[in-house]
Amino acid sequence: MEQPELSATSRMVRHLDSLSLKSLRRRWKYLSDLLGPFWVILRKERVFLLLGAVVVLVLVAGLGFSLHEQQEGGFWHRLGQGLWWAAVTITTVGYGDVVPQTLGGRMVGVALMFSGLIFLSLLTATVASVFVERKIRKERGLENITESNHIIILGWHRGGEQVLANLLSRLAPRTPLVLVNNLTPDQFESLKDKFKEANLFFVRGDFTREEILEKANPPKARQAVILADRVDGASREQIDQRTLLAALTIKSLHPQLKVCAEVLHPDNRAHLERARVEDIVVRGEYDSALIASATESTGIFKVLQALLSPEAPNFWAVDIPARFQGKPVKELAAFLKSQYQSLLLALFTEGQKLRLEELLSSEPSAIDDFIFRKFTEAGKTHLFGGHKVQFVINPADDHVIAPNEIAVVIAIQPPQHTLRGGIFS
Repeated sequence: MEQPELSATSRMVRHLDSLSLKSLRRRWKYLSDLLGPFWVILRKERVFLLLGAVVVLVLVAGLGFSLHEQQEGGFWHRLGQGLWWAAVTITTVGYGDVVPQTLGGRMVGVALMFSGLIFLSLLTATVASVFVERKIRKERGLENITESNHIIILGWHRGGEQVLANLLSRLAPRTPLVLVNNLTPDQFESLKDKFKEANLFFVRGDFTREEILEKANPPKARQAVILADRVDGASREQIDQRTLLAALTIKSLHPQLKVCAEVLHPDNRAHLERARVEDIVVRGEYDSALIASATESTGIFKVLQALLSPEAPNFWAVDIPARFQGKPVKELAAFLKSQYQSLLLALFTEGQKLRLEELLSSEPSAIDDFIFRKFTEAGKTHLFGGHKVQFVINPADDHVIAPNEIAVVIAIQPPQHTLRGGIFS
């Protein structure tokens, strides 16, 4: 009777061991990614050479002490005492528990004091300069990002601060946000002062260039957002072309990364769809609907305005727990209403992946050839990776909830423990 219990316990122990090993590997990889560039800089600045010189100095001084201070006992004891004395002296601690008594030993001490002062000062100054340089480079957006599960925001415009504010209202605290644009370091520091609670990072440069995007660490990112970057003198078409180029570049670096892009011209939506951009926002697309709602009823306009504001009830995507699958949607709606004061608005499913051929137009064009060539180079021509999203708004009470369906709710705050990524307790 006890054998199954022992078997279950052993399985649990093995499972915990595997989790511990995975955790250790993740931490070691994170440490390697974090310290790797720093290690290279230390080697470049010859910090290890200076450190080696300090170690040699301690060894030589310890040996000199052992040769002159014969009264301290046997050779190995004198060497140990000498090394301790040399380390204490060169670091200017000066415990005084071991001191040279002979003239030769004191001469070794004088030489150690002056040479140690020089070498140790050089070592500490070099290490400090490396830290200062890294901090300056980071503030200027010149350092590689080592964060993971971060959101990359490519481009910037006058509405960027509002986009940032809305994002922060929906994200978990301290979620890393990496801005990739041509803001000056002072402008970025001003943003950091304005959003003090945000975990902001900065990469400065042209976000359409692969070497700049690589600094933002796309393979470890959670999502990318491409803003319609307002470049002085650029036309709306040129701005959208930069957005498309950025989407193609970042998808070639990390094909599975979810991308949301903003365009200025509605006709360019099709090009971004072919570039496998999951979510496309056309600037000003819904302004006419808001104006029409204001014309019909001020109340409707105010409600819509509130729903799109970060300070009021908002839309949230919620994973549906397994116990509601196969049951009518009215049970889920009643649960959300009673437990979280949330209103069920819609259901959606991310279906099968799209093929590249499904997105390219039947008639050949220069833009299609460009997209096909880019993804051929990346080896991604078979499964293109996008998802067909199917949804139903205001589902009927008798609608049976299918596996993998996701609920959209309206709530003042996301139902605790129910947001996607930490769904339902």
